[in-house]
Amino acid sequence: MTIDERLNAEEFFLPAIRMINSVKHATSIGLGLGELREFSVDSKITDALTESLSNAGVNYSDNAGLPVLRESIAVLQKKIDGFSYNKENIVITIGVQNAIYTVVKTLNKLGAKRILIPEINFGIYKKIPKEFGVEVVNYKLTSGFNIDLEYLSSIIKSDDIVLINSPANPTGRVFTEAEQKELSKLLQQKLTDGYVISDEIYGNLVYEGEEYKSFSVFFNRTIVVNGISKSAAAAGLRVGWIITCNKNLAKAFTANNATILSCPPTANQYAAIPVVKGETAKTIKHYNNILLKNRDIAISELQKAGIPFVKPCGSFYIFPEIGHLINDSVFDFCVSCAKQQNGVVVIPGEIFGAENNVRISLASMQIEEGIKRFVNFLRKS
Repeated sequence: MTIDERLNAEEFFLPAIRMINSVKHATSIGLGLGELREFSVDSKITDALTESLSNAGVNYSDNAGLPVLRESIAVLQKKIDGFSYNKENIVITIGVQNAIYTVVKTLNKLGAKRILIPEINFGIYKKIPKEFGVEVVNYKLTSGFNIDLEYLSSIIKSDDIVLINSPANPTGRVFTEAEQKELSKLLQQKLTDGYVISDEIYGNLVYEGEEYKSFSVFFNRTIVVNGISKSAAAAGLRVGWIITCNKNLAKAFTANNATILSCPPTANQYAAIPVVKGETAKTIKHYNNILLKNRDIAISELQKAGIPFVKPCGSFYIFPEIGHLINDSVFDFCVSCAKQQNGVVVIPGEIFGAENNVRISLASMQIEEGIKRFVNFLRKS
């Protein structure tokens, strides 16, 4: 077949999350997209962005990213886990998705053949590895969305890539320190030649329980991917980064990423500096206070309706189980809810590997009305 024949025969689908949001009625409440869209952005971010446009923000940065931003990340991560980082350990990316793409691509070039991901996961975790022919293997979670360590131990190989995500999308699960220690103990015994990719994009959004600690505290073969998209309510700036103890690995990440994007947008990198330096901490604490309040509203309404869920403590999602309460598929139910007048947008769990669940975003100032509409649609289904 020719290129044009293949093009005509192929279907290219947009991400299902976007598709659900695209069909919503104008009067529907959006509890779908994963961003703090309704939250005010800290002025320190916008001021830094604006100021940069009058000087170096319009120029190229280094391929690995703006040195001052990388140094700031290095200082922050050293405070977290004690390793002596500098800018050579840090690579700036266009969001965490680009970071994971670059890490997987590079590790595959270096010989990695498999990646282990949670059975309930953000879809890009399996889509990216498949582009490079990396085998994707799911590891099981417990009923409370923790990692089933016994199962992980039974499948892991010494040179695997293991991807973890806490606070988690879509479950809102946050690993405790004790759980991280148990996981690291297993990995120190079993993952002697491979690496962990720890997606910590929601790390600053923990509103109950223990303060989240980077997994790099517990396991030194951890590659941290992070950014400002979620906690700074600045998803559109697309600033992420990769942190590794291994400077040679960071050089490899830089070289592989430079062939895709040359360098990240410079002005946006300047906008990230106040976040990394902690200058927006008060604003992020305010976000967490709102998310906690919204979480409590959501669980109250779900409990009253008898809808089972695991209580989240971080990120901004709750992941109730509804498959046993409806006659249609959960996917069709979600499409119907979004399309109806005075509807509500929630995301079908099958996108994340859990066909009986839905992901509900807590990042809405209309959370109470949105959950009530959701419950009402369930009762009618």
